[in-house]
Amino acid sequence: MIENPEARRLLASVRGRTVAIMGGSFNPAHEGHLDIALLALQKLRADEVWWMVSPQNPLKTADDMAPFEERKASAERLARGHPRIRVTDIEVLLGTRFTADTLGSLAAGAPFTRFIWVMGADNLVGFHRWAEWQQIFNSVVIAVFDRPTYSLRALSGPAARRFAKARIRQRSGWRLGRRRAPAWVFFHTPLNALSATSIRYGSDRPDSKGRTRQMQ
Repeated sequence: MIENPEARRLLASVRGRTVAIMGGSFNPAHEGHLDIALLALQKLRADEVWWMVSPQNPLKTADDMAPFEERKASAERLARGHPRIRVTDIEVLLGTRFTADTLGSLAAGAPFTRFIWVMGADNLVGFHRWAEWQQIFNSVVIAVFDRPTYSLRALSGPAARRFAKARIRQRSGWRLGRRRAPAWVFFHTPLNALSATSIRYGSDRPDSKGRTRQMQ
């Protein structure tokens, strides 16, 4: 039972709809986030995309993290003019910290909404380090979008290998929201190398090994 009235209103507004969720620090939000959101609307035929701004990413320190309201504001500025992208503080409203707990609460609070978890290939590389990562795969369908230099490592990593049989073809990705978990798709799409790290430090160029920093 979701007690927060604002969270209940938010979930009621998407009853019967397909919602693609992009979670992250958005430290700050940037064009790479927008590119994936627009691709998600197109490729997944989602009704809307939620940018779920994390109060604090459990896998990152707070040392280089802007205040939550500042990060949320950066996402709102970037999403302005895109009515199907909704910036949300749902994790704050729910009081959850880990993605598995958040998704569990959303499923319980909105049983008639089709949720799709969306992430970049850089996140799939280390997905096995997320809390209850196998539970996430088993509870929500997942769409992964390629990012520069990450596709090979992502598709050969522990999470992709563990759920290899649940992967569907890219051309069937538009049906993902109608499928039952576990099911996931990997989209090979036009790549945007921009990252939040490069924005904070003033460079989006690859490092000495030809790698770009991951989206946050």
